[in-house]
Amino acid sequence: MRYISVACVVGIIAGFCIGPAGVPFLMTGELFKQSHRPSAYIVGGSLNWMSNFAVGFVFPFLQMSAGAFCYLVFCVMCVGVAVYVYFIIPETKNKTFVEISQMFASRNGCEIENQALTFADHLSLKKMNGYGTVVPADVEK
Repeated sequence: MRYISVACVVGIIAGFCIGPAGVPFLMTGELFKQSHRPSAYIVGGSLNWMSNFAVGFVFPFLQMSAGAFCYLVFCVMCVGVAVYVYFIIPETKNKTFVEISQMFASRNGCEIENQALTFADHLSLKKMNGYGTVVPADVEK
């Protein structure tokens, strides 16, 4: 019976590491531009570890006081997070960072500079030795 308990604990930890443990880092990469990502990773990672610590610290006391109903607290939190993600976090599939930024800006009523005119708009393709090369558009041809 001891081996089954150990196997279940290892399974829970492995399942958590494969699943929800990486979500803060995936969202950070999708929702922040490159210049802000290091700070966002620090905040996201710190919140992730503090939340893990809080759950691990509070759970035994919650289980002693509420018994089998201790999971209702986590159920309510999960439903709250699901509602938040559904209504607040944008779908980022097949969208550029500029499109995601504009979605957030339109929700908040902010104006952002048009970042759609980026590096690619200032470049042109020039034929050199049979190969195409990218050069600044303002360079004389």
